[in-house]
Amino acid sequence: MQKSSLRLSGAVAAMAAAFGMPAFAQSEEVREPADQIIVTASPIDKDVDDLLIGASVVGQDEIRTRMSNTIGELLKNEPGVSSTFFGPGASRPLIRGQGGDRIRVLDNGIGSIDASSTSVDHAVAVEPAQATSVEVIRGSGLLRYGSSGAGGVVNVIDGRIPSEVPDEPVSGDVRVGGSTVDDGRSVAGAVDIAAGRIGETDIVLHFDGALRESHDYEIPGYAESAALRAMEEEEHEEDHDQHEDEDHDNEEEHHHAEEEAFGILENSAVETGAVSAGISFLNDRFSFGMAVKQTDSTYGIPAGHDHAHGEEDHEHDEEEHEDEEDHDHEESHDEHGGEHEHGEEEGGVTIDLKQTRFDFRGDLLIDTGFFERLSGSLGIADYEHVEIEPSGEPGTVFSNEGYEGRLELMQRERNGWRGASGIQYRYRDYAAIGEEAFVPPTETRQTGVFTFQDVERGAWHYEAAARVEQTEHEASDGPALDFTGFSVSLGAGHDLSEAMSLGGTVFRTERAPTT
Repeated sequence: MQKSSLRLSGAVAAMAAAFGMPAFAQSEEVREPADQIIVTASPIDKDVDDLLIGASVVGQDEIRTRMSNTIGELLKNEPGVSSTFFGPGASRPLIRGQGGDRIRVLDNGIGSIDASSTSVDHAVAVEPAQATSVEVIRGSGLLRYGSSGAGGVVNVIDGRIPSEVPDEPVSGDVRVGGSTVDDGRSVAGAVDIAAGRIGETDIVLHFDGALRESHDYEIPGYAESAALRAMEEEEHEEDHDQHEDEDHDNEEEHHHAEEEAFGILENSAVETGAVSAGISFLNDRFSFGMAVKQTDSTYGIPAGHDHAHGEEDHEHDEEEHEDEEDHDHEESHDEHGGEHEHGEEEGGVTIDLKQTRFDFRGDLLIDTGFFERLSGSLGIADYEHVEIEPSGEPGTVFSNEGYEGRLELMQRERNGWRGASGIQYRYRDYAAIGEEAFVPPTETRQTGVFTFQDVERGAWHYEAAARVEQTEHEASDGPALDFTGFSVSLGAGHDLSEAMSLGGTVFRTERAPTT
């Protein structure tokens, strides 16, 4: 595969012109500081080198260089991380072999509110091209995000709610890329605008968007293994012997499909668009911001023959052929049977994903003896994806309407002791409607209370965290089920030198069953 990118840093003239404001360049040092601060690994802002358990951080320059289509592919080369690659449109991170609902993918510190944890072919509703940094988090701080993140947390930060005033009135960047392996092309851009002041409060606007389109991947050979191709050929020969008096349309379609399967991964095309806008109000005492984001993605799920299903259809077709003598019915049967067995099953399923999301975030400095800051975040999303059958008809529909919020009180530092405590609430109205609806419509409510404590004594560093979590599932056709879980974490580390430290964490976690 060959990929190339062209980055236009500084002023985005086209975007700035839309607002009728002058554009100024912004230096790379402002957007990508040398001492990168991890703001989500724990409630306490720390430099990456000061974390008890190491975190992997992919910065903006590296995101541009990797040009990955999904979060899973972006992080697959990080230590301890792999990917559930299910085609270029769907890939979710695995951390130390754990996935699904044991790994949380966050969008600016709040859950992605989609259906990606229920199946490997469901994409995460987060676009890597919009990210300014991505963090892979381990350690005691995980408990602030819930028991579903006990295996690890991936937080995607995109800056759509500005947290600081830009140095220049208008600044932004654009990235343009292309790939030869799939005739892909992409463009992403962002702009921050210092829109003025109200009294002592600065107003900052943010706009960004990303478009990506690619066709089926080129591959060096067949998409199916030799054993699978031999099995299909045997089935085809049996079918030919039993229907040798029929016309040879099916045989031609079969050979045509085999030719297409060589050198290309069928049904691997992707088309994605995402756009967001945000506004923040910032001063020395408080900050408040909100943003809206719309994501639309259509991607194929590469698939081969379903042999068991094909055999059932073949037996059913034989019975129909023996029982019905009407010529018109026989023609209809032949066309339907042939197309279903050789066309629909080989075509694969296409997923049409849509999400509308609103986010709110605020910080308030407080003047009490024990606490110094109150922080809050809220995310609300309406998510739906439709699995479109090869015939073009809609199949199973997955929907997820929900919201998640967290309030935290940050403790004032006292003799090397810092900490934070808070409450988190999640609501989820999840439904799957169609032939593959493996769960009934279910409402989930989850409340968690947590605390995180951090103590430094010379070269020694200690962490402790605890969480009590109440989860309730209420299915549409069954009783409500309640679960209470308690999780605790202890950690210690020692600085052996300025360049080396040794640390470890012990977890005891409980996680309620998912829907």
